[in-house]
Amino acid sequence: MSDWSQIDRYLDDQAAELTSASLVVVRSGGTVHRHVCGDALRYSTAPGRPRAVELPAGRRVAATASTLYDLASNTKMWATNLALIRLVDRGILDLERPVHTIEGWSAFTTDGLDTVRIIDLLRHEAGLSADPRYFDPRAHASWEDLYCSGTPEHPVPRSRIIDVICRTPLQRRPRSGYLYSDLDYMILGLVVEQLVGARLDYLLENGLYRAMGLHNTVFNPLDKGIPADRIAATEPEGNTRGGSVDYGPAPDGSPAPLRRYTLRGQVHDEKAWYCMGGVAGHAGLFTDSADLAELLRLGLGEGTLDGEQIISPSTWRRFASPQGTTPVARRGSSHALGWRIAPAAGSAYPPFGTAPSPGSIGHTGWTGTLTLVDRDQDVAIGLMTGARHRLGSDVGADRQVGYRRIVDLVYRGL
Repeated sequence: MSDWSQIDRYLDDQAAELTSASLVVVRSGGTVHRHVCGDALRYSTAPGRPRAVELPAGRRVAATASTLYDLASNTKMWATNLALIRLVDRGILDLERPVHTIEGWSAFTTDGLDTVRIIDLLRHEAGLSADPRYFDPRAHASWEDLYCSGTPEHPVPRSRIIDVICRTPLQRRPRSGYLYSDLDYMILGLVVEQLVGARLDYLLENGLYRAMGLHNTVFNPLDKGIPADRIAATEPEGNTRGGSVDYGPAPDGSPAPLRRYTLRGQVHDEKAWYCMGGVAGHAGLFTDSADLAELLRLGLGEGTLDGEQIISPSTWRRFASPQGTTPVARRGSSHALGWRIAPAAGSAYPPFGTAPSPGSIGHTGWTGTLTLVDRDQDVAIGLMTGARHRLGSDVGADRQVGYRRIVDLVYRGL
């Protein structure tokens, strides 16, 4: 008999620090445990106040099982990777294809970019900048015309961001080592759009997600009719880190766009919001615990859900296989194609710890999210938290969510 008391108590204690937590544990047949605690909204800006404040108890909004969270980098897996897997499955995309041969990317050739393939991006071995701050005018004094920022009323055209990416200097030589980069998945999301002729959100929300019966897995949820009260807030003062950040003027002298209000229903990630209108391959996806459970079950089924094959197992396994040039390297690898993976030998991938089976896949997200799919033990974990919903200038600092402890307690509960 399962005993969830330890994990539930731990999350209840953590909610004071993380603001809220939403945990779902599933097996192939369905959800076996769910626990939600804390506040979806605890801090907020207010008219006439220069800083966000902690709300009195009567004005807070409690987190529930139907609260949507910003998945941050888990978008890479549960949006972009799923889209790519389906394109490969249908023979539309060859992972060995150079990026510059795809329509719209012919300028992706300078400084060694012409050798970068789709699979290099998936492996995070393209050598691209880890976090190009296109939205911050102060970041590009030495780069030529790479400032790129907009608002929902004046969005950046996709052609403009592709042009900027094509002129972004490499950080290292392609295939010279692993370098985790949001830019890799910004490109992959745009490549998907170029190949199918539709924006990533439209493709997924009207395709795969609809076929799976997912109605709360969306980009830009406020634009899709989901009310703010159903969405967990992130940074209380926009992207200002407690008022300590100001981007200053744009190159034309106008103020650079900068959100100063409490973020709720808008992706926190600056590149996804200012450069990509909230729809990007690396960030922007929101979901709730029920929908996340279905995505996790799709992973447990290696592309099959409730007897319906959505993705062929062979293609799923290709993406979920450890990467490396030798058998020894692959056994010790914690990297699949995009996915993080529990290695068969050597040190554990820290957020997963040692409880999951070798070959288990998943990812983490900067907003405090974790997904983990352990097919060998038929268990998957989805964790979403309000880790970035807190006051102070250190909201952007790396404050570790206790992923490994949570994973250990879930396995202990089982």
